[in-house]
Amino acid sequence: MMAEAWRLILLLIPLIAGGISIYFSFRLMKRYRISFTSSFFYYMVFLYIFGTYSLAGAGILEHLLIRMEIDQKVIHSASLYAIFLGIPFLALAKFMFLRSIVEFFQKKPSISFTIIYFLCLTTAFVLYGIYMVRLTRFELGAYQELIQIQRWAFFVFILGIYLSAYFYILFTSAKLSDLPAKRHIRIFGSCYLAFMVLTLTSLALTGYHSIFQQVFLLVFLSWHLIPILFLNVYLNKYQEPERMLPDDFETSLLAFAEEHDISKRESEVVRLICRGLSNQEISETLFISLQTVKDHTHRIFVKTGVRNRVQLSNMIR
Repeated sequence: MMAEAWRLILLLIPLIAGGISIYFSFRLMKRYRISFTSSFFYYMVFLYIFGTYSLAGAGILEHLLIRMEIDQKVIHSASLYAIFLGIPFLALAKFMFLRSIVEFFQKKPSISFTIIYFLCLTTAFVLYGIYMVRLTRFELGAYQELIQIQRWAFFVFILGIYLSAYFYILFTSAKLSDLPAKRHIRIFGSCYLAFMVLTLTSLALTGYHSIFQQVFLLVFLSWHLIPILFLNVYLNKYQEPERMLPDDFETSLLAFAEEHDISKRESEVVRLICRGLSNQEISETLFISLQTVKDHTHRIFVKTGVRNRVQLSNMIR
C-alpha cells in the first residue's frame, strides 16, 4: 500500500506542475494579446492532454487492470490503444509549438508546410492504426514490438521537432538587430533543447528501471514552467501588455477623427494602436496587408503631428 501511495504521489506531481504551466501560459495569453502567446498556450494545452491521457492515463489504466486480474493480453492492448488515441493531441501540440516560434518573428507557417505536416502525420497515424488492429493477438513478442515502435517513433518525432525549432531560432534571430530580443529568444530555444535532451534520455532509460518512467513524465509535463517563467520576464520587460480602453474612448476617438480628418479605416487602426496591438496583429485583425497598416499609420502620424504610438494614444486619452 505504501509503495502504491508513493507511486500515486509521483504521478500527481507532474500532472499538477503541468496544470500550473497551463495556468501561467493562459495568463500570458490574456495579458499579451499577441499571436505568439496564443499559439504557445494551445501548445501547452494539447501537450497536457496527451501527457495526462496517453502517458499517465495508460499507466493508471494498466495498474487498475492488473489489480482486477484482467487477462494480460487485454491489459497490453488497452495500454497501447490509450497511447495510440492520444497521438493526434501530440501532433497538434508540436505544430502549435512550431507555429509559436515562427510567430515570435512576426511570421506565419506557410500553407504548404501545414499541409505537408498534417498529411505526413495523418498517413503515419492511419498506417500504424491498421497495423495495431491487424494484431488481434497481443503475444508478449508482438506487444514488445509495438512498444519499441511507439518509443522510436516518439524519439524521432521529438528530435526532429525541437531541433528544427532550435535551428530556425538560430538562423532567423541572426537577422535581428535588437540584441536583447535575440538573446532572449535563443535562451528560450535553449530551454527546449534541454527539454528534448532530458525527455529523450529518460525515455531511453525506461527499459532499465521503472523510476525513469516517472522521470520521463515529470520532465515531459513539468519542464515548461522554466521557459514560461523566463518568457514572462521577457514580455514584462520588452512587450507592452494590451491596454483596456476607457469607457469614453469611442466618444474621444470620434471627436479626434473629426478634428484631424481621420478616415473610418484609419480610426480602426487608431483604436487597435491604443489597445497596444503591433502592426502585424493589426494586419491580421483587419485582414489587410502589413504594408497597408504601415501606410495608414504613417498618414495618421502626419495628420496628427505625432511621432510615435504613445503620443497618439495620449492625444486621444
